Amino acid sequence: MNNKIIKNEETFVIKILDRQNSTWQGNILWVDQQNEQYFRSALEMLKLIDGALDMRENLKEGGSDHEK
Repeated sequence: MNNKIIKNEETFVIKILDRQNSTWQGNILWVDQQNEQYFRSALEMLKLIDGALDMRENLKEGGSDHEK
């Protein structure tokens, strides 16, 4: 059996600037794309990371976000 392990790595730098309403506010830098965005909650931060990873997959497949 030929199992290939594909290692996909992305680097994010997360800065927590404040904590209000029991959640984090700050900014996140996607190092590979030099893209920085601000977030108002931990959930929003996770959605930004998930969106960046989806974008990376689309770019690898040769598609774009508009084709979804």
